[in-house]
Amino acid sequence: MQKPLPYQTHPTKNVAGERGQILILVLLFFAAISVTVLGGVAAPIISELRMGSDLQTSKQSYFAAEGGSEDAYYRIRNNQTTSFPETLTLGGASVSVNVTTLDLTDKEIIAEGNARSLIRDVVKDITVTDGFDFNFAMQTGVGGISLNNNSVVNGNVYANGPVVGGSSNPNSYNIVNGSIVSAGSSGLVNQIHATSSVYSHTITNAVIDQDAFYQTFARATSSVSVAGVKHPDSADQPPAVFPVSDTLISQWEGDAAAGGIVTCTNGAYVISSSVTIGPKKIPCDLTISGNGTVVTLTGTLWVVGNISITGNGGSGVQVKVADSVGNKSVAIIADNAGNPTSSGLITINGNSNFYGSTGNSTSYVMLVSQNASAEQGGGNLAINVVNGAAGNLLIYAAHGQIELQNNVNLREVTAYKITLINNAVVNYSIGLAQSLLTSGSGGAWKIKRWKETGNRP
Repeated sequence: MQKPLPYQTHPTKNVAGERGQILILVLLFFAAISVTVLGGVAAPIISELRMGSDLQTSKQSYFAAEGGSEDAYYRIRNNQTTSFPETLTLGGASVSVNVTTLDLTDKEIIAEGNARSLIRDVVKDITVTDGFDFNFAMQTGVGGISLNNNSVVNGNVYANGPVVGGSSNPNSYNIVNGSIVSAGSSGLVNQIHATSSVYSHTITNAVIDQDAFYQTFARATSSVSVAGVKHPDSADQPPAVFPVSDTLISQWEGDAAAGGIVTCTNGAYVISSSVTIGPKKIPCDLTISGNGTVVTLTGTLWVVGNISITGNGGSGVQVKVADSVGNKSVAIIADNAGNPTSSGLITINGNSNFYGSTGNSTSYVMLVSQNASAEQGGGNLAINVVNGAAGNLLIYAAHGQIELQNNVNLREVTAYKITLINNAVVNYSIGLAQSLLTSGSGGAWKIKRWKETGNRP
């Protein structure tokens, strides 16, 4: 009988454990894949978030720089106490502001904004002006404008009084190459050819190449030709204020006096040979004459008396702004407060030429008369320009009458009353707006240019 085999034991498999290990491996595998996928998705999201945050911070730096530069500009413009360089904190960003004085009338403001080391720079160049604009070729008070013979205005005209020509023939009306405004209820345009529009309470005889705005139009004995649209019952235009105030002119006079007072001989200060002068007060009449006499102006002249400028010969008198003045202009003022109706008169005759500084088309000589004869009903001419006068010349007589005769060619004329005779021409020059003068007293700082110099890490 065969013996039974001894009892043998066999190891049993832990099936549940093995399945658990496999599940863990699968989960780890999927977790690794998920992390990889999420990482691939999250990386650009995080990058975008970081870029968005940096952009926001960069903007914060920019606005801090802009705010700092505006603060400096405000303080300078309003004559507040300033000390630079200056550091400010604005909205969590710091800004460093510095101001560099370039010359008497120009400064540069540099502001650096810094938020989290993201830096933005803003630069403002500012310049001082006297706060006035010459917006018209000619501007007058209630005395108005009278054009005679072949006189011409190239530019717009604004008068608080009438604008009238000297010919009854429509084919030879005096020409205004621009628009005309004759303000107020007494506004009148008569015997004028305007190449642009006309605004006047009354238009009697005229040729108008564009539109007409009026209350009263072409009476029975008159004729008006309008190429554009007629606008009857239009509101009268308001009187315009003169661009340069008496207060500002007084400040210019103070600037001139601060430069010293010249010595007069027999009641006059005579210039008959080339000279450089200004700023100065001349407590008497001023006479400039000669052939080849060059007067170079470095600052304002205030003449307490009359001014006579007479050029002789081929070269005549040349009055120019010094090159050192740059693109600014210089004023010569005739003002005698003790005799406002018979003194403060300016006469320009013969071959007299006026120049800005070399290479600067916006640099002018400005003649100012404070004579008030016309305003008070008198017959004295505040400024009388006769023959041959030409160049970069502005003339101004807010209380008096200016008369331009014969071959006169100027850039801008403002007066209580203006009369043009014969071949007088006024050529308005674009760029007269915000004219700069050497006298900064009473002026206003304005932004000349602005720029951002770029981002820096």
